[in-house]
Amino acid sequence: DVQYADIDYMERQLDFTLSPRFQGLPALVDRIRRDGIRFVLILDPAISANETNYPAFDRGVEQDVFIKWPNSDDIIYAKVKIPIISPKNHPNNPVMILYRAYAAVPDFFRNSTVDWWAREIAEVYENPRNSSLSIKFDGLWIDMNEPASFVHGTVGGCQDQELNFPPYMPQLGSRSEGLSFKTLCMEGQQQLPDGSPVRHYDVHNLYGWAQTKPTFDALQNITRERGIVVTRSTFPSSGKWAGHWLGDNTAAWNQLDKSIIGEHTKSRVFTPNSAFLGFFFFTDFPIITFFEPKFHPKSLFFGPFQRQDPVAWNSTFEDLSRAVLEVRYRLLPHLYSLMLDAHAHGSTVVRPLLHE
Repeated sequence: DVQYADIDYMERQLDFTLSPRFQGLPALVDRIRRDGIRFVLILDPAISANETNYPAFDRGVEQDVFIKWPNSDDIIYAKVKIPIISPKNHPNNPVMILYRAYAAVPDFFRNSTVDWWAREIAEVYENPRNSSLSIKFDGLWIDMNEPASFVHGTVGGCQDQELNFPPYMPQLGSRSEGLSFKTLCMEGQQQLPDGSPVRHYDVHNLYGWAQTKPTFDALQNITRERGIVVTRSTFPSSGKWAGHWLGDNTAAWNQLDKSIIGEHTKSRVFTPNSAFLGFFFFTDFPIITFFEPKFHPKSLFFGPFQRQDPVAWNSTFEDLSRAVLEVRYRLLPHLYSLMLDAHAHGSTVVRPLLHE
């Protein structure tokens, strides 16, 4: 079993920090690990630039790790999510635009970024200022790494109309908003490991891929164990380093078939999973019962609006959950064997009939 920690454990959603409300988390992690339960932390790539004293940003600037405007030393600033997501928190909402922190986005193609990222992760595992706050995680969950931005393009808008509105506009969330819809401006400048400059336009789909290997390497070097990385943004060959999760879904009936389709599609190159019970909106008994995962590679229960764990309602739901999870526990040895086969021989864990 694995306990996952979403961004709630952070202080105001700042990577590599621990909220005052979660000061007991390191001790809890130590205890559950003694009981054989593993622990996975979430990290987002966006780094706040509005803090008075935030070592992750300060060291990032010093080591030149962030995506910048072309032919400039100025960082491109995005903005990230607010604590509780609601329809009012639209990317164009004045509150979002005016009051959320500016967020710098690391360029994981840069060698300096790989070193910076590894150091920041290491200081979470072994806190150099207070050892009692060290979190002995077993895996890392990297999210928002498309990269996501909660303003379109960047604070102040994009500069290159042709790159952001190409002659052929793919069907994204909104064609009218251009390629920078909920992400960075396409003219952002990144740097390949050999020092060559490259536009974000040319490597956008590789952002999550570029973050995954440094995360996996840092995890193994720090823990000295195999560990696990789960990522929301992948590209062919990412499966060497991480599994893929399908992102925040909704507590709605139409998400059931979408989760199955998504897992079959992604299983060709990754080991996928979806967020069971639905991330967005409130849910109820019938949806919960069908979302309870028997056969998916990973069962992940989480959401920001209400408790959804097996004992969150009443004895009826507890009995239903117990029956489902007992079946899953009986299947775990088979899933483990499929995972081993996939790792050793490149097979699939979740497979459509056409693979048989």
